This record gives sequence, C-alpha cells and structure tokens, in this order.
Amino acid sequence: MNNNVMRNSGTQNVTACICSYLIMFMRAVVLISVVLTIPSVSSALIGIKEGEAPDKFTLQDLNGAEVDVGGLFGRKPVVIVFWELPISKSFIDYSMDELRFLNDFYEKHHDATGLEIIGIYTPEEEGDIPESEIERVKNLVKVNKIKFTILIDRGFTIFREYGVIALPSTVMVDKGGKIKFIYPSFPLAAQPLIAEELRMLTGLAQPRAAREPAEKGPDSHSIRLYNYALQMYKKGLLEQSLSPLKKSVELDADFPPSHNLMGIVLWKLGNFEGAVEEFNKALALDKTFVPAHFNYGILQFESEKYSEAERHFKEVLALNNGIAEAHCVLGFLYKKTNREEEAVSVFGTALALFEKRKTGPSYEIFAPAAFHRISTLYALSDLYIKKGDTGKALEVLQRAARLALGIEIKNEKESLHKGRDMMLYE
Repeated sequence: MNNNVMRNSGTQNVTACICSYLIMFMRAVVLISVVLTIPSVSSALIGIKEGEAPDKFTLQDLNGAEVDVGGLFGRKPVVIVFWELPISKSFIDYSMDELRFLNDFYEKHHDATGLEIIGIYTPEEEGDIPESEIERVKNLVKVNKIKFTILIDRGFTIFREYGVIALPSTVMVDKGGKIKFIYPSFPLAAQPLIAEELRMLTGLAQPRAAREPAEKGPDSHSIRLYNYALQMYKKGLLEQSLSPLKKSVELDADFPPSHNLMGIVLWKLGNFEGAVEEFNKALALDKTFVPAHFNYGILQFESEKYSEAERHFKEVLALNNGIAEAHCVLGFLYKKTNREEEAVSVFGTALALFEKRKTGPSYEIFAPAAFHRISTLYALSDLYIKKGDTGKALEVLQRAARLALGIEIKNEKESLHKGRDMMLYE
C-alpha cells in the first residue's frame, strides 16, 4: 500500500518535472522563433525614397572609362538597374530577364525620348574583381545584345549608398531629377507595371492624375499598384509598400483590400489609429470582407476590448468557419478572459483545421500554420495544467516539441521561422 502510494507519488513527480522542463523548452522555442523572425532595421530600408533627388555618382564601364551618371539627372529620364550574374542554371534569372526587358524598351524609345538606362553590375565579391568575371559580364552583355550602358560597382559603393536589398532593383528618375519609382526584384507579375511606369517616365503615356475616368477592374493601374504594394509587404518593406498603396487608393477608393493592407502596414509602423480607420473603411465598403473583420478584431484584442474583438472573430467564423487562425485567436481571447472550457474547445478546432491544411489556407496569411500550431498547443498545455490534467498537458507539449523540432513540418512548404503575425491581407 505504502509502496503503491510512493510509486504513484514518484510518477506524478516525474510527470510534473517533465512538464516543467517541456514548458521551459517550449518557452525557449517560442522566444527563439519570434527573435528569428524580427527583420533588422536595415532589411526594411532601401536607402532612397520616391520624390527625393538621388545621390549623384560616377562609375567605370566594362572597359574602365569613367561615366558621370549624376550628370544625367535633371536633364533626361534615367533608369538605373542594379543586377548580378546568374547564380546557376537551376535558378530563375531575374537580372537577365530585366536587362533584356529594359533593352527592348530602350531600343524602341531611346532616340525619341532621350531615355538613358544604366545597368550597374554588382560583383560577386567585395574585393578585386577577377578578369574572368569581367569577361563573363562582357559575354552576357554581348550575347544578349544589351545596348545601354553597363557600369561596375566595385566595392559595392553605390549598392550601399542606395541601400539595395534585392537584385535586380530598379530606380526611375524623371527629367526633373526626382525619383519617381523604385522596384526591388523583377517577377513576371511586375512587368506590366514597370512597362507602364516607363511609359509615363518617358512621356509616352499621360500621368495618372490626368486620366479621366480612372481605370477600374482586375487589370487597372490601381490593382497593379496594390499588387506591387503587397509584394513589398511580403518582403518586409513597409515604407516601400505604403507609397503605392496610397496611389492605389487615390485611383480607386472603393477597393477594400487596399484599405485592409494599408491598415496592416500602418499598424506595423506604429500608427494604431490610422490602422483602425483603414479597417473600418474596408468594412464600410464590404461588411462581409473577412480579412478586415479579423484584423480589426486583433487590434481590439490588443487594446483589451475583448467584447468588441470577440464580435469580430465570431463574424469571421460566421462568414467562413474554416479559418484556423480565427479559432486560434478566439481561443486566446477566451483564455485571457478566464473562459477555459470554451478556450479548450476552440483551440481543439483550430488544431484540427491547422493539421488538415496541406497547401495553405483559403485566405493566405503572412505566417505559417506551424508557428500557430505551436502557440495553440502551448496555450492548451497551460490550460490542462490549470485543470490538473498533467497527462493531457504532457501530451500536447510533446506534440509541440516534435513540431518545433521539425518532425511534423517536413511536408509543409512553409518554414517555422517565417512566422510574424496572424493578420490576413487577402
């Protein structure tokens, strides 16, 4: 009898000890995950802004001759494109795609518009550039019949001054010497937008403000600006996404996704009131727009306005009960307001939905499901410990630990360490 009591007591102590260690482990995992996903300040800047005058500079061309690029500013429309050699044949070569794209435009319109395009080659290493590398660059330029000027940024001098964060990167400077447009990378989806900006830069198309009525519909300029802003947001370039978003709203103020994304960006930049205003604008335009309900609910939760937050999360679930993130956040709300049974129930639903997910949610989010599953499991374990159910707490903590170690996410495309927040942008 005494031995059984001692054995049971010992088992409970071991279980409690394991739970304690796992709790500490999970806290560490969650902390590490959060730290690893916070972008550095420098990664969110490009060093220059639209509307400003660019820094003037002089670089050498492929034959060593000095070229004064700054002398072109204020006299001609100028496009500067930073580019690099292909990494390998297995990678998409955005740099050469853009050089060929710009070259085609240059050949057609250089004589009539005075357009100058400057391709700034970014070397593979910071130090001395081997002659073999220069020859590779010359060969690519020759094979692709690139007609505009190619310069070499030895030591990454201009790369750093302009704060380039992606290769290729495009900077358009108008005849007045002001930066009109900045675009990192060159995906296929960006080509129509860049073509249109080139036409406006060179005077081949009217500025948007002069066009009446404004275009609307899936191929409108406002939608292309929104898609561009969304790409910048996904890259963590908040300031870069804000400018095209404002232009998008100026052209079409009746598009809820633009207001919703504006709300997210403003919130991340610390403008809480502005974010609330934008989410409300999105909902005024469309009361069934799920992302704005969800995001507004998160802001209310953050402000400890739990009743208002709950109303919006329930509205989300009434419109689409399959959004795991909504169940998850509602569970945290119930946990925060000491409604533990309800919390356990909705956390369970959230987990079931997360684990069914194979190819991503119906509403794409900015954070992977794995990160939220860990948070949900961790919260559930805490609830079970409060209820005295250490066995259940241990079970869910073990699941969280396996997930954190990557055992359960090997078939998911998303990385655990990409989790940033739960706001929905579409």
